Amino acid sequence: MRYIHRSLLFPIVTFVRKKCIMTSNRIQLHRVKGTHYECAHHIGQLTRESIRQRIANDLAYLSTLFTFILTEYGQKLHRDFIERIRSLYPWYWDEIRGLADGSQVPLEQILVLNFLNETRTAYRLLEEQKQIENETGEQGCTTVLINRKDTNTLSLLHNEDHSSALYMTGYLIEADIQSSKYDNDQRESPNEKFIAYCYAGVIPGNAFGVNVHGFVCAMNGLYPNFVAHGRLPRQIVNRALLSIRNEEELDQLIRSSPVAYGFCINGGFIHEKSHLLNYEIGPNLDEDNQNYISKCRIINSEENFDKINGDSIVRNYLIHYNHYERLDHVIHQQKALESSFSRWKRGRELGEIFDINDAMRLLGDHDNELFPIFRTSNRSDVNSVTLCTVHMNFLTLELRIFQTNPKENNQPTLIYNLRELFL
Repeated sequence: MRYIHRSLLFPIVTFVRKKCIMTSNRIQLHRVKGTHYECAHHIGQLTRESIRQRIANDLAYLSTLFTFILTEYGQKLHRDFIERIRSLYPWYWDEIRGLADGSQVPLEQILVLNFLNETRTAYRLLEEQKQIENETGEQGCTTVLINRKDTNTLSLLHNEDHSSALYMTGYLIEADIQSSKYDNDQRESPNEKFIAYCYAGVIPGNAFGVNVHGFVCAMNGLYPNFVAHGRLPRQIVNRALLSIRNEEELDQLIRSSPVAYGFCINGGFIHEKSHLLNYEIGPNLDEDNQNYISKCRIINSEENFDKINGDSIVRNYLIHYNHYERLDHVIHQQKALESSFSRWKRGRELGEIFDINDAMRLLGDHDNELFPIFRTSNRSDVNSVTLCTVHMNFLTLELRIFQTNPKENNQPTLIYNLRELFL
């Protein structure tokens, strides 16, 4: 098979390259190289209209948050987040600044997009209002991790679900980021190289991606009914994942980065084929700057893997949605998660996952009309769609993206050769 790269702006073949095949330009691929600020500034310039379109399409929802962060409470919420980011990860603060400067979108609005879960939860709690029905559960994702010897499958598959305003404005970036010095040359940012799916106006990390060290990851939103003020927004910790080199470093990152809100990491390392990984993470309010962490390894039926520090182990496959399954006894979750629990119930009805076809049938399922696993924009009751489905194969080293329902059309619109990323 020849890997044909299409123009990043026009749907015509411009040259042949053994890197990726693209058959649609709805999800564009942007390549950037430079410092953290330079890369983000360039992305801001390239996606300026997409960011503005995303905000305009979601303005009925976002305008309330834009107003909220101008209040004294909202300003303090963001100011405390910024202070912690600049202390621990100043290079990612540079990326947020670069994105705002390059796009010419007000920094305050870019901050709302990057601190979205924390901001909307803080606003809702402050106003003591009931959450809009299914607001958060509707916008969550579904992920399948498979590690089976009997079907020779080692893959991560993931539905990326969010607001319909992102359907035409999400994009991929291939970034080659050069280290910079900080704090009077006392610290250096990491050299980074990765491919990641991004939301318009948001730095990379909160969707899915693969880095040069072979770390593959996809995120699920989790929704505590509280925000830990003065800690790191999930977006920043998710962004730091794209620099991870090994599992030990991953564990250290999660332990040492106090999170303001919840999320789930699904992933693994291409050079470590014995197991895949799933983490549930949330802020521990009982201890300063500590996180609740539940780690689970997905091993195949032939592996012998002893539990370490109480970590969980499951065999052959794991499906994760948008509610805590192992930390639900210590983290109080929001009530409006009916979509997540409905998808979980439907997944159990569909039965065991043996191979890629089973995973695609699950991810493409829409049997439940109100809370389907694969969501389309023709439903008027919610503002949420499946933006795309991704299959990251640890054996063939391919990343495949499906822009339509993979159950009904198994032809990907993009195939990315991950071997090229490691060169």
